[in-house]
Amino acid sequence: MHRVFLDAEFTQFRDGRLLALGLVSEDGRECYVEIDDAARHARASDFCKDTVIPQFGLVPGAGMPDDATAGGPVADWLVSLAAPLAVCHDYKLDWHFLQVALRAAGRWDGLAETLHAQDIAGVAQPGSAGEAAQDAVFEASRWPTRHHALVDARALRAAWLATFTPSAS
Repeated sequence: MHRVFLDAEFTQFRDGRLLALGLVSEDGRECYVEIDDAARHARASDFCKDTVIPQFGLVPGAGMPDDATAGGPVADWLVSLAAPLAVCHDYKLDWHFLQVALRAAGRWDGLAETLHAQDIAGVAQPGSAGEAAQDAVFEASRWPTRHHALVDARALRAAWLATFTPSAS
């Protein structure tokens, strides 16, 4: 089963709305979308206003007006990968917001059978090879950086690979 590493940014924990999705395949292919909606941004938490939203606009072509428009390219990208897919995330709302975008685009029913959520929270435990690999991604990415959905998905992939891929000796 091919793995896809997912991170989502969203306006707030309670009754939140999608802000961005970052996906990175096990072999390094990437997909990123962000919601370019000033009204949605205005309803975001202070953390999102201060840390997440200022990093928007850094990936050309990623800005989408709404969930439905964002879900289309994400669905197309997922279809381009070999099915079935393990969608690896470290927080349950990441998986939820992926579904929100795919449902809004009318694409969930066509993908539901091939996508399998895999919670890999803890892959970057303190002092582990996973944590070191994740931190290396954050250090290498000066802007955007941590709390940008694509950077966070890259870091999650790096943590998983460092934890579960045997090193060459």
